[in-house]
Amino acid sequence: MENEKDMEAKRAEAIEELRAALAELKSGEGLMRFVGGHGIQSQVFEFEWNEPSLEISFRIPYGRVLSDEESQKEDNEEIGAAIRMAMLLLTVEGQRSKVEGQGARIEVSCDERGAAYAVYDADGELEDSGEDWTPLVKRFESYLGDSSAEPLSIIWP
Repeated sequence: MENEKDMEAKRAEAIEELRAALAELKSGEGLMRFVGGHGIQSQVFEFEWNEPSLEISFRIPYGRVLSDEESQKEDNEEIGAAIRMAMLLLTVEGQRSKVEGQGARIEVSCDERGAAYAVYDADGELEDSGEDWTPLVKRFESYLGDSSAEPLSIIWP
């Protein structure tokens, strides 16, 4: 099993990759990181993270050139929100697991059907779940406090 320092380093590396992907997305030049699939209508933004207390699974349509401009814009906004959510989850994970205890788990997903999350306590009992990430973001505000050097804004389209 990996020690906490190794996990922190992996989280930090993933956050930097996500930050770079968000910059690519904002630039309008096209997303290069975390893009899977093939063809002009079947590319997806894919990001997976799995550790005992956190599971993230994103598979969101991207670059659907046959779709209208508004649909492409909505896809990009959804990907941007998912990237920010992943960065938030990875940022607070070390602090959260200390406060909520060993065994507490969060699962967050997003795909073409929509977004979802579930929060489990240390005993594996479901504490909270839903399709709107707003309560999940609010949950983490206390972990970030004023210590976050760069505030994260999660805007879900």
